[in-house]
Amino acid sequence: MSGLPDDRGDERQTRSVAPAVTTPFWDGLLTGGLSLVGMGAVLVFVLLGGKIAFVEADWFALTILVNSPHFMASYRLLYASTSEVRANPWSALYIPAVLLAILAWCLLATAPGVIVQWLVLLSSIYLAWHYTGQATGMVASFSHLCGVRYSTREQFLIRSGPRSLLVLHVLFALSGRLPPGGTIDPRVYVQAYTVVFIATCVVIVVSAVAGGWGFASARRRGEKIPVRAILPWASLYLWYPFWYLVPGGFFWVQLSHALQYLAFPLRVEVNRYSEKAERMPRQRKLWTALVYGGLVLAGAVILHGPPLAAHAFGEGWYSTPRARVLLLALTSCVAIHHYFVDGAIWKLRNPRVRRSLFSHVRPRDAAPVA
Repeated sequence: MSGLPDDRGDERQTRSVAPAVTTPFWDGLLTGGLSLVGMGAVLVFVLLGGKIAFVEADWFALTILVNSPHFMASYRLLYASTSEVRANPWSALYIPAVLLAILAWCLLATAPGVIVQWLVLLSSIYLAWHYTGQATGMVASFSHLCGVRYSTREQFLIRSGPRSLLVLHVLFALSGRLPPGGTIDPRVYVQAYTVVFIATCVVIVVSAVAGGWGFASARRRGEKIPVRAILPWASLYLWYPFWYLVPGGFFWVQLSHALQYLAFPLRVEVNRYSEKAERMPRQRKLWTALVYGGLVLAGAVILHGPPLAAHAFGEGWYSTPRARVLLLALTSCVAIHHYFVDGAIWKLRNPRVRRSLFSHVRPRDAAPVA
């Protein structure tokens, strides 16, 4: 998702139902409200001297129920039809071909460790763009639904926060990790890292004030900005301290990101299902449950089948060091492809995307809002 709506000549449409992806309450809760409350409480506890550490294995069920389907939902949207594949050839065909070639290289290489290290580093850095871009997309989506338009200056101020947090995310990804192959002197690397980290933290504080000023400026002009348009932006400012200060905190950042995302592909599924024929509310809810259940099952098998098999069968190929390296390569390639796919298929400036995502809140014959 990308692109904040602006105030240049847009005609606002009369909508037939509440302007929300799910409902206004659930939109706000899922895309930032829940993580702000939950993470905020834990972070205050830690800052007051409390001790807490999260172990991902203890919360594996949430990985299956939340994180895995958020990956699979993007693939379902991309490969649902030949028209989607033709519209996104890089995401659907070319990038997967490149990643498959890299996996084959890893499989055939006698020492694939360095290749996999670069894959992991690329995946970690690309994740920064993925997280911050999604949050900006949520602001754009809820603002668009409620007819809010931002000036160019306001857009710049609001986006300054995610952009500065993107740099912080990259620094977190690089923390304690020298570039593979010993290409940089460790002492120079640590000194440069420290300077950039401190400067980034200062910029982030400034960006928080700037973004708040951007929202306030739009509100002073008479724009009725819903709280749920601000929550995804605000939650980013909590995710990164939580990741940095709470042991195992990144796992909850992952889950918050996945939860933030899930309602959007499910809404597209329901809208497309409803476009084929008139559907009763009960039918739409059943279809949502069926699609979600299918995504959970597919995610469990495709993303977690190999490690689960290794755990179940114990000694064997899956438990060898080489197998673990190759499994890490596969996981990194899936993640890189997922980030690329999401960046391609969620663009609000694309009329086809807006129609799929927002058709339930406009009369069927109304033109999409530009």
